[in-house]
Amino acid sequence: MQIFPPTSVFLTMVVLCSLLSSLSGVVVKYSRETVTKTEGHFVSLKCEVQYDIQNCDIVTNWWYINGNKSKPITDPNHYLITVNETEKNQLSYRNIFLSFNSLSLEDSGHYQCDAKCLNSGTVGKGHLLYLNVKADPYKGLKVSTWSGQLKADKALLALSAILFLSRY
Repeated sequence: MQIFPPTSVFLTMVVLCSLLSSLSGVVVKYSRETVTKTEGHFVSLKCEVQYDIQNCDIVTNWWYINGNKSKPITDPNHYLITVNETEKNQLSYRNIFLSFNSLSLEDSGHYQCDAKCLNSGTVGKGHLLYLNVKADPYKGLKVSTWSGQLKADKALLALSAILFLSRY
C-alpha cells in the first residue's frame, strides 16, 4: 500500500531540491517591466544579486542580447557599471547598476544580468529585460527664443504699459 503517489513524491523532491540550491547558491532579481526612454536621455538599469557569503565567491555581468547574439557589456565609453554591496545575516546583497549617459536608438534590445559562484559553479540568471529607446521628436530642430508668440507678447506688454502710464 502506497501512502503517497509516486508523482507527488517526485514533485515534492524537485521543489525541495530547487529551494535548497537557491538558498545555498545565488539569486538574481530585477524589475520585469519594459524600460522606455527617449534617445539622448539618461537611464540606469538595476540588478540585485543575493548570495551566501560562506559558499559563494561571486562574479557578475550584464549582457546585451539582440536576437540570438549575446555579448558582455564592456565598453566604458558607452556604459557605466557601478556596484554597491551590503552584508546581512551571512548573505550579501550586491546591487549592480548599468547606466547609459546618453541613449542611442542602437541601445534598444534585451539585457540580462547574471551571477556565478566561482567556487561552486552555481549560476543565477535574471530574465530578459527590454530597453525600448524611442527617437527624439525634437532632434535636429532649432528653437528660437524670440518666436512670433514672444514678439506678440512683447508688443502687448508695451501697449499695456503705455495705456497704464497714460492714465496717470
